[in-house]
Amino acid sequence: MPRRVIIGVGIASYPLHAAGNMWVFLQWVLGFRQAGWDVWMVENVPPAKCIDANGRKCAPALSANLAQWNNVVEEFGLNDRATLFFDGQTPELTGLLGFARDAEFFFNISGHFKHREVLGAVREKIYADLDPAFTQIWAEVYKSDMNLDVHDKFVSIGRHLGGKGCRAPLAGRTWLPVGVPVVLDYFTNPKPDQPGDVWTTFTHWYGYPPVEYDGMWYGNKSEEFARLADLPKKTKEKLEIATDLHPDDPVTHQFLESGWRLVEARPLNTPWQRYRDYMAQSRGEFCVAKNGYVRSHCGWFSDRSVAFLALGRPVILQETGWSDFYPQGEGLLSFHDEESARAALETVARDPVKHARAARKIAERYCAAPIVVNELLETIGHAA
Repeated sequence: MPRRVIIGVGIASYPLHAAGNMWVFLQWVLGFRQAGWDVWMVENVPPAKCIDANGRKCAPALSANLAQWNNVVEEFGLNDRATLFFDGQTPELTGLLGFARDAEFFFNISGHFKHREVLGAVREKIYADLDPAFTQIWAEVYKSDMNLDVHDKFVSIGRHLGGKGCRAPLAGRTWLPVGVPVVLDYFTNPKPDQPGDVWTTFTHWYGYPPVEYDGMWYGNKSEEFARLADLPKKTKEKLEIATDLHPDDPVTHQFLESGWRLVEARPLNTPWQRYRDYMAQSRGEFCVAKNGYVRSHCGWFSDRSVAFLALGRPVILQETGWSDFYPQGEGLLSFHDEESARAALETVARDPVKHARAARKIAERYCAAPIVVNELLETIGHAA
């Protein structure tokens, strides 16, 4: 019998224009399945978060949340292996509890899932942190309930957490390192040797409020983009950001005047294939990291960047310490400031096809979901 795992996700909670969010969770669900596991996906949505296709509050049975969940379950063959709770209630609880008692562990992404009876039925609970530095600061400094206490082990894509050069608290836990997976079957480019003309990325411009730790503030991407506002004037490469930045925001005018292209992200996130194709048709991803990731030097790496790499599109990503875990120089390049960003863009421009091929090879060697899942299993003591 295949080994069993339950994975807590946050897919139905964000049902509209959220392909990027959906794939954060699906990479793990489908990745475990590719690695040979019997996977059951679970999520709880408070009725207050239920909305219709126009964003208006509605009953769970009529919600876009339920429709999104059902579409994902059907498309990715998760029938009889997926349970959506509304306010902790579901008619499928008995079957899920039976599965839970045989599961090796519960993999709780960002601690989203909190149903005590289900969690209590599983032998071991693993908390998977996808927002390193922020998760630990919220828990330790701001005393936010991050749902840490019910878990037995803790993993983070911030692979430097606890290391000498990492400037982030640990919230009283040992954080084990884990990579970022991509399911290559869904992110393979039919035209890998035909890169586009424009560098792209997706960005929530302001995200959540900055947080303070040890006398320093840890902010979002907006601060790091501000340092590169004039970059288009220093390079012939075309730079585009798919974002939620409002047209009337003064920053919009500043960036357009500087030569950036800004497009609305929402239409590019529905359906998910359009999200993938937008990345596949680009020259590659050029993106900053959140200021908090940079400042903490936590080693964060982007779940979107692994998708670009899988599509054979090179990635130029701001340094967070990630280059200690991934090769960089061909197909994947780091930068610290405007000059190193410009140099990275020019490096790829000299031979874009070479970098496109190198990007895919990096994805196959370091990011393919079964590889990352098996590395995780070894790290948490569940290797075969």
